[in-house]
Amino acid sequence: MGTAEKPEERQVVCSACFQGVTESLVHVIPHFNIDAGGYVTTYRCERCWLPSLLEIRTRLASTENETEIASAAAFFERHGVILHEFRRGDPAVIIRNMLVRMIDLLRSEAIRLSIGPLAPVNEVQSPAFEMNRNEKLAEAAYDAMYEAKSYAVKDCFDDARGHLTKAIDSAKRAGLDDEVARLTARLDHIVSVYNSQFRGIR
Repeated sequence: MGTAEKPEERQVVCSACFQGVTESLVHVIPHFNIDAGGYVTTYRCERCWLPSLLEIRTRLASTENETEIASAAAFFERHGVILHEFRRGDPAVIIRNMLVRMIDLLRSEAIRLSIGPLAPVNEVQSPAFEMNRNEKLAEAAYDAMYEAKSYAVKDCFDDARGHLTKAIDSAKRAGLDDEVARLTARLDHIVSVYNSQFRGIR
């Protein structure tokens, strides 16, 4: 009786040194993206992951920015690691301290985050997938408005408005009337916030 062949491992590019490594050797860690104004997923090889993780730990341990702290907690939730204290609305300083502990658990490899499966080709090409992707990009750009330098606020707003417009178009193509209404209301809200709080800032 023959044994089934193991599937070939996916290759992943380290975002620091751009070297390709097999999936079993890559480390999935948070990275603070200034343009997005929050934490995103990044991949590191065996050589690069610890220095990168130390940078993130230092940043998290010293920040008092509640939006940034919430973004880090949301990063872990996207990877299936739920912080109960974040869910129940504990003060930001408590969440920050918990997140620093999470970074320490990553460092000790007591927990290890997975890349996860690739989305099926037909799903990637679907209007619903495009709607969700553009909505996430729009929300990231909207969040970045509050952290951006004055000269960059308008660019963040334009990005948020542009991505939401694309999301609405995708929802229309998918026949998702409720989503069209929800996203349109969200777009109106973002425009209202920009006009009342940011318009005219230089």
